[in-house]
Amino acid sequence: MSATETQPASQPTLTDRIALVRAQLAPIGSRRALLDSYRRESLCRLASPDPNAGSAIEVLDIAYALRWAELAPEDPRPEPDEYP
Repeated sequence: MSATETQPASQPTLTDRIALVRAQLAPIGSRRALLDSYRRESLCRLASPDPNAGSAIEVLDIAYALRWAELAPEDPRPEPDEYP
C-alpha cells in the first residue's frame, strides 16, 4: 500500500463506544446530577428511538448504569450471606 492510499478506519466496538460515554460522564459527581443528565438525554431520545443492539440508546443506558453504580455510597448496607 502506498503512502497516499488510505485504509478505512474500523468501526469502534460497543465497548469502545461505552467507554467514550463513560469518560464524558466521569465529571458528574453525584447521583442527583447523573439523574438530571439522564433525564435531559431521555428527552433527546424521544425524537429518534433506535432499539437495535449496539444502538446509541443501548450505549447510553449501559454507560449511565455503570456510572450510577460507581456513584454508590461508600458504605452500602451489608447484604445477607445467604439468599433463601
